[in-house]
Amino acid sequence: MLVVRDLAASAAAGRAQRGAAVFRLARLPLARDQREPRSAIEQFDQWFLRLLHDAGSDWSPVTAVLYLLLFALLIGGALFVITDMAFVGGLGAVIGMAIAFITLIMARARRARQLQEQLPAALEMLARAVRAGESLEQAVELVGEKSPEPLAREFRRVANQLHMGLSISAAMRALVFRVRMMDMRIFTTTLTVHRRTGGNLAATLERLAAVVRERLTYRRQMRAATGAGRVSAMIIAMVGPLLFAYLFLFHPDYVQGLVVDPIGRSLLIVAVFLEIVGLLWISRLLRTDD
Repeated sequence: MLVVRDLAASAAAGRAQRGAAVFRLARLPLARDQREPRSAIEQFDQWFLRLLHDAGSDWSPVTAVLYLLLFALLIGGALFVITDMAFVGGLGAVIGMAIAFITLIMARARRARQLQEQLPAALEMLARAVRAGESLEQAVELVGEKSPEPLAREFRRVANQLHMGLSISAAMRALVFRVRMMDMRIFTTTLTVHRRTGGNLAATLERLAAVVRERLTYRRQMRAATGAGRVSAMIIAMVGPLLFAYLFLFHPDYVQGLVVDPIGRSLLIVAVFLEIVGLLWISRLLRTDD
């Protein structure tokens, strides 16, 4: 806990020295530095770095791993002290680490929704700036200053890259590499094609903003139509863990037979595995992303 506190405090102190408005995301390797993972460990490392970046976290990978271990030790250690069973302590450690991962995944989904909802207004602002006579570079910088977070941060990065002499095509490739959204891919392709062929950029951006709004409306309608299914899946997913927690707290003799017996432990592991598979399956069926 002291190590985690010191790392978080040093990161906060560094941000305070650079200014309160500066927010540093976890560093994501450049697109040209990416290569196909050669093992499952490298694949997990790439996924974990991308998760930290997409969640909008300013943690370094070391700090994030220490936070995961802290969650695991707190919950697993508490259950081991209460029950004096190593298996229950290990199961609690797995649950604690899973809770930390779920928190990061939820933060990533929340940030993605914010980016999707903020993009149409940013495109309209970009179109108005271009129509008013601003250059594309100046319009991008304006959107980075006036838009809400977290989208403004991405446009500020694009503006900084353009100021350093990067081409529009390269800056757009970097943007779509950082923000993996279909709407952002359409936007970057539009700017890249316009830079090569020309045309009325303001009108193109306005039409693109209208298309993105229609896509966003469709996603909301889809989420409303599948709301009952998501609630049902949540209730079904919570019944098993809540019942196990009730028996563990109020009828520990029932749980003790399940934990002590080898067959009971095997059945418990299978139940947890099937619960995870069911959640992943239902979440896949109810996805509204395209």
